[in-house]
Amino acid sequence: MNSELPPRFAPLPVRLRLCLGESANSYIRRLARANHLKPSFLHCYLCGPPQWFGKPLLENLATTAGHSPEALERALADANALGGTNRPRRRLPRKNPFTRRQGLAHRIAQDALKGTEIRTLAKRYNLRSWDVRFALELPRLTTAETGLLTQPITGELADLVESMINSRLNGRQIWTELMDHHDYLVTYDSIRHYMRYTRPRCDLHR
Repeated sequence: MNSELPPRFAPLPVRLRLCLGESANSYIRRLARANHLKPSFLHCYLCGPPQWFGKPLLENLATTAGHSPEALERALADANALGGTNRPRRRLPRKNPFTRRQGLAHRIAQDALKGTEIRTLAKRYNLRSWDVRFALELPRLTTAETGLLTQPITGELADLVESMINSRLNGRQIWTELMDHHDYLVTYDSIRHYMRYTRPRCDLHR
């Protein structure tokens, strides 16, 4: 009698093509919807306890998606920010090609947020694909609270989050709502940081 437990992760029935330059968050959304799952459920499932709302492990996502970790590493713009062990090492330019062009790196990152592929970005800005990948991995674009390739909670997004706060949703409920029903790339940590420290406060004297 075989007493071994079956593996927790297995490929989902519907396998999706990877889009170069796509974020892990965006890919998980597409993968979940193609398999009739809630994106928030699949994200938490890939993370597992205790960090349900953190970053999914590269190996877990690779197994579930039916792709190799190397394929994810090459395709996903923020693969380097995902957790995991025995990770393939990404090849990057030896020199920073954006030392004096930080504005260009920021524009590339913003275009990547919209789902633009790395090859398209390279052609658009007359750069090598390696240079585009480097722009997406610049430490300047990463913060301890929001992580790589996440959108700042300002403008329309801030208005949406404020409406949810006014409806008495907590941070986890807001993250779930955004993950399942909107296309913003926002982490749970960035929502929590916004609610605690950066959201505008009402004037108590009015």
